[in-house]
Amino acid sequence: MSIPPQPPSSPEPYPQPGPYGQPGQPGPYGGPQGWYAPPQMPLMPQKTNALAIVAFVMSLVCAIPLVPLILGIIALSQIRNRGEKGKGFAIAAIAIHGATIAFYAILLILGFSGVLDDGHPPTRDTSGQVTTPGSVDVEDIRTGDCFNTGGKLAEYDDKNGGEAGFSVKIVPCGEPHEGEAYSVFDLEDGSYPGKEKVISVAEEKCAGKALTDYVGADAKLPDTLEVFYYYPQPATWIRGDREVTCFLGHTSGPSTGSVRATRS
Repeated sequence: MSIPPQPPSSPEPYPQPGPYGQPGQPGPYGGPQGWYAPPQMPLMPQKTNALAIVAFVMSLVCAIPLVPLILGIIALSQIRNRGEKGKGFAIAAIAIHGATIAFYAILLILGFSGVLDDGHPPTRDTSGQVTTPGSVDVEDIRTGDCFNTGGKLAEYDDKNGGEAGFSVKIVPCGEPHEGEAYSVFDLEDGSYPGKEKVISVAEEKCAGKALTDYVGADAKLPDTLEVFYYYPQPATWIRGDREVTCFLGHTSGPSTGSVRATRS
């Protein structure tokens, strides 16, 4: 009787690798056992945009107008394209210089409009004579008004004249003043006749009778008094200014009292 052969022994199960491999066994992707991270390359530090720094510094020291603004805009473009630092400097330069320009623009507008002048207009009595000082536009000077120009009278020249201010300070004639208006008249309407024509008319009407009617035919004026006049410029003509103001100016400095014949 034959002996049946022994059944073959069951083979030992082949060890299955874990998700990260077993000791001595390769991992599922052929890597070594355990966690693995590739070595990192050192990062290069970002460079700060030099133009942004220059724009920021110039905006603080109030450099040439518009330059910090333009440099700031260029710096922002460079920072975006190059991946540099300094965006905050560029934006700050634009904001600071923009605010500076706006500030000076407002001051200029207020100066031309007369808002920054000495405030309230002068107080006058029932006859129109000034009792309390105040500021007025040049074209609002009345005959008999005494006023101060803020030192601009000294800048006038016999041949070329001078750049007049937009306003004067009217004071009672008993107080120190530089000028006294003795005649005020309007030029004819129409297009601006030109500077030479305006001056010619002003010289003709401010001389002779207009002066003697005010100071008297026999009056003897001191040598320090000279004839001056305000007249319209092309820019003021556009806004309706047609007035010529003839006045006597004290070239040696402020004086007191009036030269009007009917006034002491």
